[in-house]
Amino acid sequence: MIKKIYVIFLIILTASCSSLDKTKDQNFLNIDDKLTSKLELIQKDLKLNNLRSLKESMDVSLKERYAINKLSEYDLSAVKFYFTKPEIKKNQGENIIGLGFGEEIFYFNVEYKYLNGDWRITKFTERR
Repeated sequence: MIKKIYVIFLIILTASCSSLDKTKDQNFLNIDDKLTSKLELIQKDLKLNNLRSLKESMDVSLKERYAINKLSEYDLSAVKFYFTKPEIKKNQGENIIGLGFGEEIFYFNVEYKYLNGDWRITKFTERR
């Protein structure tokens, strides 16, 4: 009788642990989709020469905000945007964004952090 109770206890323990892992993976997949949709929204706004959604999602230093403000001086509707697929590790992500002005392409390293149910840009630096 004790062996049966012990076996049932082990089965319940392993079943509950495996279901926690699946829930954890599903939550991270949902976070990945949120970042991808946010990047698509920012890209659409930038093609319309609107920096509002980009500025609202930024949580960066003053120097990096200056770089974003310099972008507003240009007509972004003629710019081609290139986004790499974001690499996500837990609640942080990063990718590279390319801005094509004619024949020149400027690259930026962008880092994100998932805070309070929303992705925030925490680092926006030009790549050299």
